Amino acid sequence: MTSTESEAETRMTADGVEYTPHSMMHKAIVRMDPTKLEMLDGFELADAGHKFTPEASNVRVIVSGRDWDEKRILVYGSTSTEEAKQYIETVIGRVTEIGHDAQLIEGPEITNIAVGGDFDISLQLESLSIKLGKQGVDVEYEPEQFPAVIVKLEQPPVTFLLFSTGKFVIQGLRGFEDIEPGIERVQSLLNGES
Repeated sequence: MTSTESEAETRMTADGVEYTPHSMMHKAIVRMDPTKLEMLDGFELADAGHKFTPEASNVRVIVSGRDWDEKRILVYGSTSTEEAKQYIETVIGRVTEIGHDAQLIEGPEITNIAVGGDFDISLQLESLSIKLGKQGVDVEYEPEQFPAVIVKLEQPPVTFLLFSTGKFVIQGLRGFEDIEPGIERVQSLLNGES
């Protein structure tokens, strides 16, 4: 795997909140001849399809689909679209090495981005969950189950995990353009604005 420029660089909002997109999921469609992927090195049959785990990487690649012609490839944990494309090309290369045809026909496109950040304030999670609930915010807090307040926003449609340290994780992002509006929305909720 060659080095690629990471889209997972630390950034800052206009209000000074640092955040880092740290893990992305990409989807692509590949047309390929019928191939028993589990016969290739690095592939194993899994419940969701065939799993490919590249060496020395936290990335996981799942190849699925019942259609003999088109397969969906999901790349979990990449830090850029270029990196995801390289993993997809690795899968295509492995298939073509054994004499089968494989060709990228769509993607890769980002389907999910996870972002970590820090509001740099301490949060009282129990009182925060009560306050947000009274404001009509979709909020969950079960400290016995998970040590964070879970806030589900409608606009942008994302989920925030807020920790007592002020750190946060955003899940469910479909694009980079929703990161800062989501952070700004939660900041306004934390400041008591609706």
